[in-house]
Parts: sequence; C-alpha cells; structure tokens
Amino acid sequence: MAERRPLIARRLRPGHWVAVDAFAAVALAAGFSVSAVLVPESAGVPPYAAVPVIALACLPLAGRRRWPVPVCALVLVAAVFAPFAGWEEAFVPLAVALHAVALLDARRTAVAALMAALAVTAAGVAIDSPSWTEAASACGFAWLVLGLAWTIGLAVREQRAYAAQAVARSAQAAATAERLRMARDVHDVVAHSMGLISMRAGIANHVAATHPEEAGEALSIIEETSRKALVDLRRLLGLLRDASGDRDGPPYTLDSLRELVAAIPAGDVRVELDVEPGLAIGDEAALVVYRLVQESLTNVLKHAGPARCRVAVGTRGERELVVEVVDDGRGGAPRVGGHGLAGLEERVILYGGTFSAGPEPGGGFAVRARLLLPGGSGEDER
Repeated sequence: MAERRPLIARRLRPGHWVAVDAFAAVALAAGFSVSAVLVPESAGVPPYAAVPVIALACLPLAGRRRWPVPVCALVLVAAVFAPFAGWEEAFVPLAVALHAVALLDARRTAVAALMAALAVTAAGVAIDSPSWTEAASACGFAWLVLGLAWTIGLAVREQRAYAAQAVARSAQAAATAERLRMARDVHDVVAHSMGLISMRAGIANHVAATHPEEAGEALSIIEETSRKALVDLRRLLGLLRDASGDRDGPPYTLDSLRELVAAIPAGDVRVELDVEPGLAIGDEAALVVYRLVQESLTNVLKHAGPARCRVAVGTRGERELVVEVVDDGRGGAPRVGGHGLAGLEERVILYGGTFSAGPEPGGGFAVRARLLLPGGSGEDER
C-alpha cells in the first residue's frame, strides 16, 4: 500500500510552490512598503526611500527554493542599505532567505550565510539605534529571529536526510530478506529434488537387470520429482522477473507431506509420518512445515544411512504447532557446512517460532520446531 501523504503535499507540485512563494514575496513587499510610506519622515529620509530597498529584499524570495544562495545574497545587499533608507525590519526577509539556505544548501554555506546575516544585522541596528541599550535590545531580537529561522531550516534538512536514509535502509533490508528467501527456496527445491533423483537413479541402475519393475517404479518417481522441481524453479525464476507474481506458488498442505514421504526410497530409510488428526493450518504455516520436513528428510538421506525416521506434526495446546523429524541413523554428529539448517532456522524465526537441531543422546539426529499459530502467545497450555 502506497504511503499516504498530507493532502496539501499531494496536490501542490513544484510549480505550485513557486507560485505560493511569489505571492508571499509580493505580499511581504507590499506590506512593508505601505508601512514605510505611512511612517513620517525622520532624519531627513523621505518615506518612499525605503520602497526600492524593500523590493530588493522581498521580491527575490519568490525564487528562494530554486536559488537559495543568490536570493540570500540579494537580501543581504538590501539589508546593508536598509539603515540608510530608514527601514528597520530588513531582518524579516533575511530570516526567510536564511531558512531556505539552511534547508536546501550545504551546511558550510548555511553557516557562512548565517554569520554574514548576523554581522549585517548588527551593523544596521548600531547605525539606527540612538543608544547602546536600544541597540543591544534590537540586535538581540533580530538575532533571535534569524537564528530561529536558520535552526528550523537546518533541523528540517536533517530530518529529511534521516528519513531518506531510513527509507534506503528499509529498502536494502527488504531486498536482503527477499534474496535470502529466494536462496532458501532454491536450496530446498534443488537439494531435496536432486538428492532424491540421485538415490532413485542409483536404485534403478542397480536393479534394472534383475528387477525391472522396481527400476520402472524408480524412474517414475524420478520423472515426477523432476517435473515438480522444474515447476518450482520456474515459479522462483518468475518471481525474479516479476515481483508482483505469486510469492509461494501453489499452496502446500499437510497432504503434501504424504506425497513427500511416499517419494523417499524405502530401502535404506523408513519414514513414519504422524500428523495430528483433523489438524488444519494456514498456507504460510503449511509452507514452513513442508520446507522443514523436506530439508530434514534430505539430510536424513544424505547423512543417516540405514535408519528409521519419524516425522510428527501436531499442536501443543491451541497456540503452538510442533514439528519433529527424528532419525536413529549414524549421522548423529552436528550437520554443519551447509545452508539447509540455517535456512530452516531463518524460516521458523521469521514465523515467530523456535528451532533446534542436533544429535540425540541415544544416537541419531533430531530437528524440532515450534511455530506460533495466528492469535497465539507462544505459551504452553498445561
């Protein structure tokens, strides 16, 4: 879902903002000009003498978003002549220009502009004020306005930069998570399918001459396994080309586990599948369970040798789904060096569960996972 921005941010385009700035600049110039004309003549300076200086200070603000530094320079020039024209409010358009510089330009340039603005303002106040007390008071107020405008501009700039970095980090994290997910899927499909095909091919080659019916059965399983692997690989490659495609392809169910177990050669590994009667889980949980059992059985075929293996899927209380794959083969040592178990752990953790894999005290190897079902808290019900 696209991020919803404020209504004004969605409707105002860059050209509209220029129009808004132009209107504000004209309004500011008109207001100060009327105020200057209405002030009585003082120190021999006619009231209308400030109008050109006001125009030079205010009208360039229309382009402050596009040319912040040149606009600020023009306003600074106007502020230099403002005391001689009898205009004491030059720090107001100067604050607007400083805000734009701090918001849109480099920090070093923004600091230089602030220093220049403070110096020009202090000089102008010193010229206009009859005493040091009034000069200090007027200068302090003008500096406060200038500093506040500059600080707000810099703060908004930093906030925008931080938000942009956060978006970039989020996009990178999402891309990394997607890459890892794709790697897990490819590993699960290729490792299991190729391992099963290799074993079935070996059986077919061994019994082809003496038991052709067993060889034919092995070749049929090879054909079915390879076809399913090709379908999964096409789906994964399709996701790489089109991110809007189905993420997980045809949904796996608990019935898919029976097909998975039925394809395991019965000669060396005997697999017993125990699924809790009436168990119903969502598609996402079913996919995680399928990949867990698939990768675990692949490891049993590779490492356990002649063994019995028990696959159990059931619930604990009403909130947790427990999956166990335990064999009694010779592969009791930790199975390291591959990505299968690490991928399984990542899957389970992403689903909010816990994962463990390791040798059994009496021999063999066990993979156990506990998945939090939707609406659960993960606490056991006893």
